[in-house]
Amino acid sequence: MTKHSQLPQMNGHAMTCGGGFETWLQYVDGFVLRHFCAFELLDDARGHACLADYHRRLVEAAVENGFGVINEGLHYRASRDWGELIGFSREGLEEINIRGIEFYRDFAREYDSPETPMRVGGVIGPRGDAYNVGRTPSAAEAEDYHSEQIQTFRKAGIDQVSAVTFSSVEEAIGVALAAKAAGMPVVISFFVKQGGRLSGGETLEEAIARVDAATGSAPAYFMINCTHPTEFESALTPGDWTRRLGGFMPNAVAMGTLSLCKLGHLEDGDPEELGGQMADLARRFPHINVWGGCCGTDGRHIGQITRQVGAVRHASRAGGGAGIA
Repeated sequence: MTKHSQLPQMNGHAMTCGGGFETWLQYVDGFVLRHFCAFELLDDARGHACLADYHRRLVEAAVENGFGVINEGLHYRASRDWGELIGFSREGLEEINIRGIEFYRDFAREYDSPETPMRVGGVIGPRGDAYNVGRTPSAAEAEDYHSEQIQTFRKAGIDQVSAVTFSSVEEAIGVALAAKAAGMPVVISFFVKQGGRLSGGETLEEAIARVDAATGSAPAYFMINCTHPTEFESALTPGDWTRRLGGFMPNAVAMGTLSLCKLGHLEDGDPEELGGQMADLARRFPHINVWGGCCGTDGRHIGQITRQVGAVRHASRAGGGAGIA
């Protein structure tokens, strides 16, 4: 049995996940996140309570609709360069990475069931800024840099590595190689701009093909996150390559991420409408099993997404449709 085959989403289970909750922490809970680093709130009593409240709402919304959860997200900027900016030593960073995994493991223990499997993921973000991209590391540099956090995840015994909001193909290749060397299942989630291309101009199809060619198809699957369905749908060109897609994590509204970060308030859109847009994608891509949310989303959005996507999946089964891969 391969590591990938042990992931519930690779065996037909409907799963969800959450990310981008830094916007919620800033604009709803009122925290000032240094360099967008949410992980240090584990050291703050109110911060810890707010994180638990946010994630509990997400998990319970998913469970209500029969979805499992990939519990993850806190570690997005818990890597060396970002940690050093806010005063974390390598030892301190490793320690808080492991505590973050235990935070998620508590939810997994509480809500896990055969019908709603709970898994713990370790999220990795880009070494630099995902949206205001300057110099991007080569694949070799990225492999060396990200292997440090991946080895910590391996030590903590997580179920998968999730590299999210990546806009550099070379950096995605490096992460995939680092996870492969560590024997860890890895998911690559790309950030595409309006028009459906990465920062380097690659189409999503081209980016996936390059990562697969350079890594021996190491990723379990690929995703799109931190953009709205109306913005990324143009990237979903017809072809067999879409079988490598395994999930979507949309923003709550169609607005550039940099603009969202500068608003000073939360834009949460219409959860029911977003659920409907994701349901449309579920009809188009019945093999996809991970349906999550990113910036601006919370338990309300996950509730609508899992309810409406779940209805599509049930209808497909009842009607003898394409089935769930």
